[in-house]
Amino acid sequence: MESLSASPTPSGHTPAGGVLVGSDGARRRLVVFEDPQCPYCRHFEDASGDLLRREVAAGAVAVEYRMRCFLGPESVRADNALALAAEAGHFDQLRRELFAAQPDEHSGGFTVEDLLDLGRRAGLQSPAFVTGVREGRYDLWVTEVDQTFQEQDPQGTPAALLDDQPVDAAVLYDPAALGALLRG
Repeated sequence: MESLSASPTPSGHTPAGGVLVGSDGARRRLVVFEDPQCPYCRHFEDASGDLLRREVAAGAVAVEYRMRCFLGPESVRADNALALAAEAGHFDQLRRELFAAQPDEHSGGFTVEDLLDLGRRAGLQSPAFVTGVREGRYDLWVTEVDQTFQEQDPQGTPAALLDDQPVDAAVLYDPAALGALLRG
């Protein structure tokens, strides 16, 4: 990932800058682009999150989340916290907490204190996490990698690629159709 960014790169990320949930040896790979402030991404999580967790647990798919931050400074702060959570092995737990407590776009939400509280709910209380959230340790990296993700995801979020092939956006909100596609 160093080649994509001149700023410090968080551990726990793929060479492409995403976070892999599941086994690298899973039969299929789903790359998902999300912005933590995107209400459509929250809807996707509400509709299909449980399905994805079941398929990951069964080893049928690995999901690589590539977090975007085009919706503003709130998303940058949230993505910084997610990068820190990935380093601690709690990425998906924090990601789910963020969507459950998602503020309105451009409302000033995802404050440092909000993120620390959500981090505690996700089991993140270490001094490294707290300090990293307070200082915005990976803010620059988050914005730099988002530029790369913009090239891969020009349509906006949520978006997905299954084994490098685009997934129709409507399928993302339909757990039956998404499940059939993943198992196909």
